[in-house]
Amino acid sequence: MLVQKKQEYHVYEQEAILPQPKIVRKADKRLRVKCLLMVILVAVMAAVTTLQSAAIIQAGYDLVKVKSQVAKIEKENELLRLDISKLKSPQRIEEYATKNLGMVVPKNAYYATVTVPETNQSQNMTSTNKQGITDKLLGAIKVSTAEASKGQ
Repeated sequence: MLVQKKQEYHVYEQEAILPQPKIVRKADKRLRVKCLLMVILVAVMAAVTTLQSAAIIQAGYDLVKVKSQVAKIEKENELLRLDISKLKSPQRIEEYATKNLGMVVPKNAYYATVTVPETNQSQNMTSTNKQGITDKLLGAIKVSTAEASKGQ
């Protein structure tokens, strides 16, 4: 019989490998500062945009309010103009004068007019070329006569 040769099995034990210490990188301070500045910059830009939008909206509200005030004042101005025209009317003035001030409307009205005789006027036209300005004025004053006319 044959005998089997004894085989040896070697169990290899793995050596307990100690975990290697992790290499901890130091945080890059420059990168952190850059990121922080970017976040701050974005926040400031958002705040500025929000403030600008709020200012534009407020200006729009103010504009609407001013336009309504302008329309109201224009209506009031038109009413005042109507009142002024009513107060300036001759009929109202006459009525107020007769009722409140005791004035009386005159029955006859007299007024003065200036007439230039036609013969003198033609003489003035022919002599205007020869006379000076002062002579023309003096001639016009002397020739003119005033008359009182009776108006109805």
